[in-house]
Amino acid sequence: MLAEIYIMHYLLTGIDTHLDFGFGITAESYFDSAEHLRSNQSQLRTVQQTSLPMMFLYRHSIELYLKSLIIIFHKKLKVPYGSESFDSKTPKILTNGKWKELYTCHWIEQLYTYWLNELLLKHAVILKSQAPQGDWNEVESFLEFFRLIAGYDRDSSFFRYPITKNKSLDSHKYTMQRVDLEKLDDIFLNRIHERKEREGARMFTLFKNSENEIVDGFERKQDILDNLQNALNEVANYFHGFHVMTRVTLCGGF
Repeated sequence: MLAEIYIMHYLLTGIDTHLDFGFGITAESYFDSAEHLRSNQSQLRTVQQTSLPMMFLYRHSIELYLKSLIIIFHKKLKVPYGSESFDSKTPKILTNGKWKELYTCHWIEQLYTYWLNELLLKHAVILKSQAPQGDWNEVESFLEFFRLIAGYDRDSSFFRYPITKNKSLDSHKYTMQRVDLEKLDDIFLNRIHERKEREGARMFTLFKNSENEIVDGFERKQDILDNLQNALNEVANYFHGFHVMTRVTLCGGF
């Protein structure tokens, strides 16, 4: 409804004119791409790792939305970056008592905590005065979601690479999971009962030795990191809406 009141200038103007240096419009592109992948995952031809690109796009959109909001809030509320002006071309984030360049910070938990505590909550009264049509209340805390996301992907590498510094977690994202051969009989017996209750296919790759004995096997898991996928989707959707609201009510569509 708010989008109908104002012309969304930032959607149709050059990034060099955007007060957030283009972080918001770029975040929207990543978000829309993630939404498209989420709706069309079944059409992907690849067998493995199909959810990782979607999760990376959601995660990166969250980072960009937060950076956009931090820059916008500093400018519209005239909050300086420590000793530097609020309209500095090198925006910063205050973390652990020190100012750090925003461009070099990829830890979304830090970005969220700074934006929430130092900008949104501290200036809620001013925001309501400047943009009364906006909803500047913290409807719900996403801190637990951010802790979950950061637990897997603190530096924006977990979804981009098959192997990362956090090797203990890498195996959680692999589609083809090794089967416990001792439980193989139970798996297939349970599968017979499952077929009576619901449709669906499970994919296995089994290897035999020269004596026809199964010596290794893998199962394709289609629900890897479901809790993480849901957290990314919920947080990204929230900040997508919050960003649009901010551009419309606080920035007049710019």
